[in-house]
Amino acid sequence: MLTELRDNPMRAPAWRWLRAVNIDGGGPLATKKRDGGDGVPWIRRALRLKRHYAQSGNNNNALYNIARLDSDLFWAHRIWTNDKEPTRWAIEARILAGETDASIAKKVGCEPAVVAAYEAVFFDVRTKLQNSGYIINVVMADSVTKGLTERQYDLLWKLFAYSGGPYVLDAMISRFSDITRPLRPEDVSEFFQDSAINSMRHKAAVAALTVPVNSHTQLALLDAYVKYVEIERTTEHSAKAQVGIVQNIGAMMQSLPFRLGTQIDADHDKVLPFDHKSAELNSNELIIVAAGGKLSDQAEIEALCFPGDNKDAPTE
Repeated sequence: MLTELRDNPMRAPAWRWLRAVNIDGGGPLATKKRDGGDGVPWIRRALRLKRHYAQSGNNNNALYNIARLDSDLFWAHRIWTNDKEPTRWAIEARILAGETDASIAKKVGCEPAVVAAYEAVFFDVRTKLQNSGYIINVVMADSVTKGLTERQYDLLWKLFAYSGGPYVLDAMISRFSDITRPLRPEDVSEFFQDSAINSMRHKAAVAALTVPVNSHTQLALLDAYVKYVEIERTTEHSAKAQVGIVQNIGAMMQSLPFRLGTQIDADHDKVLPFDHKSAELNSNELIIVAAGGKLSDQAEIEALCFPGDNKDAPTE
C-alpha cells in the first residue's frame, strides 16, 4: 500500500496508523527520512498500542492496562474505530474548520491531548488545510464523486466546516444558530418563530448540496435559480430604488395644491363644518375641500340631515 507514505500527495489522513499496521506486518521501520521527525514518535506509539491490543484478546483487564499505559492514544483509537459515533465526525469536522485542540475538546467532552492524538495518528490534515484539492479529493472524496444525502451528516459537517468555519459548523451540528433563550413566558412564541426560521434555512442549505441533478429535478433547480437571480438583482438595487421612490414621492407631493404631513400643514378648518353634518364626504370630496376648493353640490350636502333631526339646531 502506498497511501501510508508521508510523501504521497494522496496519502490517507490516517497514514501514521497505517504505517504502524504496515510495520507490524513486516514493513520498513519508521525513520525520520521516511516518516518525518514528528511522525516517528506517533508511529511508534501507534505500533505499541496495536500490539498491546493484539495481546489483550479483548480482555477487559488487559484493556484497562492499555488505557493506563497510553490513555490519550487509547481513547483516540476508540473514537476512530467507532464510525457510528458522531463524536468522531465532530472531531474531524472541527479540525477541518480550523479549531484548536482545546476548543474541540471542550465541545466534545474530552481532554485536549486526546484530540491531539486523534489528529496526529488518525486525521493528519492540519498541514494540508491550505491545499483545497487534497481536502476535497482525498478527505471528502465521496461527497464530490458520489453526491450526498442528508443522512451522510459526517460529510455534510466536513463540507460546511471547511467552507464556513467553526460558527457554521456549530449551527450545523446543533441545528440552532444564535437564538435568544426566553427569559419570560411571553418570549416563548418569538423563540419558536426564530427556531422555525432557523430550521428552514438549515434545511435549505442542506437541500442545495444534496439535491441530485436528473430529469426529475433539473427544471425545478433551474426555476429556483432564476428566482434566486431575480431576488439577488432586486436586493442589489433595492437601496437605489428606495432612494428613487422617496425622491419621486417628494416631488409629487410638492406639486400638489395642498400639503400633508404635519399638524401645522393640515387645514382642518376647511373640513370642520362637515364633521357635525349628517352627510359624510368621500375621499375625493375631502381632498377638494381640504385643498380649498368648493364642491358643486356643497350646499345640498351641508343641508342633508337624518329624518327627525332639526337641521337648524346649533352644533356643539
